[in-house]
Amino acid sequence: MVPLSQRLFRFAGTEFFRPLARPSAPVYVDCADRLVEEAGEAARLPQREALAIVREVIGQHPEVVLGEDEGAALRDVRQRAAVLCNRMLAAGWIEEQTLGLQDRWVLISPGLRPLLRLLRHLAEDDAAELRTFADALRSVCDTLGREGILDPQARSGEELRSTVMDLNQRLEHAIEQLHAVEKLVALFEQRQRQSASPAETLQLFYREFGQGQHMVCYDALRRGGLLPRLQAARTLVADGRDDLLVRQRLAEGFSAHYGYNEADAFQEAGAALLKLERALAGLRLRAEAIDSRMAAFNKLSQQRYRYQTELRGRRPALVKSVCDVLNARHAGQRFRDLAVGDAVFQPRCPEVKFYYGVEALWKKRRGRAATDLTFGGGRASAADEDSVLASWQEKQRLALTPQRAARLLAQLIPAGQGRIATDQFQLQGIDSLLDLLAIAAYDHAPAGRGRTVRWSVSGPLRGGGLRPEGLERDGQAGWLVDHLEIERTQ
Repeated sequence: MVPLSQRLFRFAGTEFFRPLARPSAPVYVDCADRLVEEAGEAARLPQREALAIVREVIGQHPEVVLGEDEGAALRDVRQRAAVLCNRMLAAGWIEEQTLGLQDRWVLISPGLRPLLRLLRHLAEDDAAELRTFADALRSVCDTLGREGILDPQARSGEELRSTVMDLNQRLEHAIEQLHAVEKLVALFEQRQRQSASPAETLQLFYREFGQGQHMVCYDALRRGGLLPRLQAARTLVADGRDDLLVRQRLAEGFSAHYGYNEADAFQEAGAALLKLERALAGLRLRAEAIDSRMAAFNKLSQQRYRYQTELRGRRPALVKSVCDVLNARHAGQRFRDLAVGDAVFQPRCPEVKFYYGVEALWKKRRGRAATDLTFGGGRASAADEDSVLASWQEKQRLALTPQRAARLLAQLIPAGQGRIATDQFQLQGIDSLLDLLAIAAYDHAPAGRGRTVRWSVSGPLRGGGLRPEGLERDGQAGWLVDHLEIERTQ
């Protein structure tokens, strides 16, 4: 499948989105909107009218600073309009058509209308379209609830293709409406953060948010019983996707309608059914995301109301009034002068301490003292060094290493390959027994001249491990070990 970037820039070009990334993007957007509106369905208008529209839009944005390559140094607004038209022409938003010396037209690029449609969709804040959300989901559930809707014996390939494609389109529109619901909640969060009073906070939370169109979608999912029906519809689609006959019948429809070969048609049929199943499953996930977003808005409203009532309400105003009275009464005095006078008020608590002056300021957090990493002042004696060296040697002697395993293997099987069992040799001493354990622990070890010694160990423990009392054992170095068969492979 061709990546989206290649398909997009093969049609639009890399300069198509550059005007949106400029500081003067509002001018480009409004110019494109006005040009498309004035051009109408003919998608073209005379060049004189196009330049007049651009000049009018530039006058509506006096706060926008144009770049050097956009005519910022030009004083004549007509010249700046011509430069902006050239920038839109270079981006591929508009095209030129010259029919004569005095007959010049501006054509609207085919890619500009979808771009404006996307921008209008992002800027849309009207929730009127959300009224059809529940109807779209109910129609999807009703369609999938019909008898034999995905039956390959009763439906032709074209009927299955038409049904699946229609369901995908309707679900895509429903999911877009759910995203619009989340967008509305985000707009309410922005308004709540800017509320000026507790009354406005409560008004927004209880009245506007509780009665908004997003609640219509929420109630349609939760209280309308659509989520269980959507789950049943998803199960039906999943069964159809796993049914080979359904995919083959649907592939026949794709092949007849689009002219695909057999392999491509079968792949497209599976992709269409998978998209339908994921869309049905995504509605529940999107509903859960909206739940978390609404919970976050509720928490934000509570925090905002508490901040406005407790931190900016009557109590801070009372404290401020007391401070104003004290400042007016003791103007020009110092804190130490207040100790000899009578108290302004008597606190109703046994002990009170007021912080003022330097003590009332924020104190810098003290850093943790540096840890002393120096060694002790005493010197190690020769006996201490000998004891540490002896301890290391003892640990090295008892360590199970591949080298000691290779050493014992060379004694038992001197040739390059061979096989031996534990009942065919006798070991003496604990060191030799540790060598045998090293053979059981590893399967290869480095040898001289860059070579590697390899071996394998087997025994009755693998087959009879659940009955350890019946395993065969051999005596080695005063110990009983499980019977092992050692084979040198390299």
